[in-house]
Amino acid sequence: MSSGLCSAAAQACLESSVPIARALFPAPFAPGLEFNPPARGPWNIVNTGMLLPEARLVYICARGCLRGVVMTAAEMGALERMSWVGVSEGDLCLGRLEDSLAEGVAGILRSLETLPRAVLLYPSCIHLFAGFDYASAVERLAREFPGVCFVDSIMAPTMRRTRSEEELTRLALYRPLARQEALDARSVGIVGNDRPTDPESELVQTIKLAGCRIRDITLCRTWEDYQAMAASAVGISTQPAADAALRDMAGRLGLRPLCLHAGFSGTLIRAQLADLAMALGAGAPDAAPFEEEAERALAKARAALGGAPVAVDYTAVPLPLSLARMLCERGFRMGAVYADAFFPEEEEDFRWLQAHAPDLAVCSCLSPGLRFRRERLRQRGAWCEAGARPLAVGQKAAYLAETDRFVNIVAGGGFWGFSGMARLAELMEEAWRCPKDAQTLIQRKGLGLRSCL
Repeated sequence: MSSGLCSAAAQACLESSVPIARALFPAPFAPGLEFNPPARGPWNIVNTGMLLPEARLVYICARGCLRGVVMTAAEMGALERMSWVGVSEGDLCLGRLEDSLAEGVAGILRSLETLPRAVLLYPSCIHLFAGFDYASAVERLAREFPGVCFVDSIMAPTMRRTRSEEELTRLALYRPLARQEALDARSVGIVGNDRPTDPESELVQTIKLAGCRIRDITLCRTWEDYQAMAASAVGISTQPAADAALRDMAGRLGLRPLCLHAGFSGTLIRAQLADLAMALGAGAPDAAPFEEEAERALAKARAALGGAPVAVDYTAVPLPLSLARMLCERGFRMGAVYADAFFPEEEEDFRWLQAHAPDLAVCSCLSPGLRFRRERLRQRGAWCEAGARPLAVGQKAAYLAETDRFVNIVAGGGFWGFSGMARLAELMEEAWRCPKDAQTLIQRKGLGLRSCL
């Protein structure tokens, strides 16, 4: 790379929006002070932890941190499954962090009429800063409560370097699974979901046609249901954030891992279906009907939008560049992709978009300057010559682009493959024709969960 291009790329990292032609992969923006848009639909560590049946969540952290997690549990009406232990300055200065955790958690458990099957323990950043001895604290708890499974679910956003909180939370969520004497060849585990995969998708249909049962934490109602996942002969992750948990399960439990990410490449979808069929010992499914339906739905959505720009964010779909490329290839007008980092598998789509859609805006979701973005958009009448606001796919894109026409999904919405493309196209058309009350919708935490708001 020439010195001029290096200089331009370095400058791009300091901006909150940059044409993809000048963006760097995989991190277009420099890390630093962060802005958190009030688009709250994506699931967080509280929402995800609540998926573990018959478990209790215990957060051990400073009271300022506790405020957020307690509010999340309250909003979803699940305070009865959550407890907390406040960390004081005295605990830190006197070296009592281990005692504080062990005594606090023990006191909570003694107060319960029935012990939980598992306790997800959430120490925090301050414990890592202080060199906290987690093992010694848990040993004390295990001696007093031998029938309880204690799970290390440490939350440390200020200390993360290689794994995101989403990856770490999913790793913890499947660690209690115990190795079985024998695997069930007719059992398939789908790992890392926060909602079930669409039962009409070709992925689910392929599993059912092979005569296999799906095991998924989103379908588990008891601790025994959950433990049955450990007998799955094949494990599937449909999202990159679940890959680490799947690999860990493969090493501990002996299942065969398949990473079948819900991207938008027809070539990859067909290849992944063939891989799944082979792993299950079944015939490869006919994807043509699903593909034809997807193309019809996409053509209809494109006609409905009439050239209006589309903005996509990373909370709506795990691979936003894959979606942006697919829409560009089918004649949609792409306005922006909202993301601060991309998964390695998106690099091919990134390079394609650089060559074929060089003006596509890559926009940060974290830059402090975004506090003023909406006002600037209003002043400029931005986005398209006719003054129309974009169609957004995802809550963060809807908020930052200030549009009431948006597809309200997170984490892929449970969609997969060509059927997922068709469903998304239908939602795009519906969103364009029927504006939403964005302010009311995007303030609710954990899309799809009950809310007290």
